[in-house]
Amino acid sequence: MFSATEDAGLEEIDGKSDERPIYLDGTTREMFELFLEHTFGRARAGQYTIEELSSFLHFCDMYQCSHTRKFVVSRIQSSRFHFHPAQLVNLAVQYNTGAIFPFAFKRLVNTPITQLTAQHQELIGNDVFTTLVYVQAALEEHRRIVAAEEPKILMHTSDCQDPIGCNEDWHAIWWNGMARFLLDGRNPQPYREAVKRFKDLQFGRVSGGCKELMFKIIEQGTAFNHADQFVDEACNRLVEKLIFEPSSSA
Repeated sequence: MFSATEDAGLEEIDGKSDERPIYLDGTTREMFELFLEHTFGRARAGQYTIEELSSFLHFCDMYQCSHTRKFVVSRIQSSRFHFHPAQLVNLAVQYNTGAIFPFAFKRLVNTPITQLTAQHQELIGNDVFTTLVYVQAALEEHRRIVAAEEPKILMHTSDCQDPIGCNEDWHAIWWNGMARFLLDGRNPQPYREAVKRFKDLQFGRVSGGCKELMFKIIEQGTAFNHADQFVDEACNRLVEKLIFEPSSSA
């Protein structure tokens, strides 16, 4: 093709030499080198920066490289703990990548609002930020309800010799133990970690059988799972509203 161009006396075309590279509008050299690293099996062993991953996704969407796009998403997922969740949410929404949104949003839910800067808020956008505020407020209210209202011992086991004392101590230990772990102003514990610590306490007049029965109820996680389900539902609504997955046939 190149020799035919020369024989015809036409102007030298792009791509024949280093002096006449093929110009791809909107594509930086760094972005294209990332594509070459993957395409020709020279993917680096180290981590990509968030800027490189963003550029890589932009390139994949621009040229509809679905296979390469899957590779980029897998790299984001494998290194997701290296990035702030606000950065991951921004990538997910900007490039319609639903696979990384749930993890990022749930990490944001566990991040105190006071630790989010104006830059973080700008990255996640108003829809995600508003939902995040409401979710955190609802979870805090739910946490207080769980802390204040212990599961009741509805039926005492055969080894319980003092049902009244058993109920009284169960209530007191829940308030002084489980509630304290959940509502600790400096270091509030997640539900499951609070349960682990609660098990190690002394239970006074609570019989061994009643204690075992109540922990079976607690470990079923009915009250705790309600919080997880609430977060999942809020996350799913945001995905439906903000993310439009590209066609798998692209």
